[in-house]
Amino acid sequence: MPFDFLFPRRSRVKETPELREPRLEMPPDTPRPPPKQRVPQLTSPTHMAWSHYMSPRQMANWAHEMYMAGAMNWQEYLVAMPAELHPDYDLTVGALTGEPARPDHPRDMLVEWEEKLAFVKRHNDWDADGVRRTERIVTLLRRQAKPQPWNAAS
Repeated sequence: MPFDFLFPRRSRVKETPELREPRLEMPPDTPRPPPKQRVPQLTSPTHMAWSHYMSPRQMANWAHEMYMAGAMNWQEYLVAMPAELHPDYDLTVGALTGEPARPDHPRDMLVEWEEKLAFVKRHNDWDADGVRRTERIVTLLRRQAKPQPWNAAS
């Protein structure tokens, strides 16, 4: 018993030129596509900021890149923004500490964030989400501090 009734594309009627499915045929004078070319090799990144030598402004750019890449969520991105970039830093935190804001002065951000994580764990242990966000930022900074394939040879 034929099961042609189950397949709507197949007709029981013999195909005639008028009922044939359309086929894509290239005209005879169509030029051939060019041959595939090799993809150029990527150069190693030389302008990236590293976790051990990063300014607060570079930290903000890095956090933005991590957020856009999906490595951080919005709350982690807000925590990762350095306070020194705020315009009133010198009037608030700077006045209390006696140090002016230096947003372009590079320093070891990994060490600073590890100290911040220890502080958050010591004084804000009730805020589990805040501890988790800070741990996530430290984890990303540690991952970036590891030798990468492109800088292992240099």
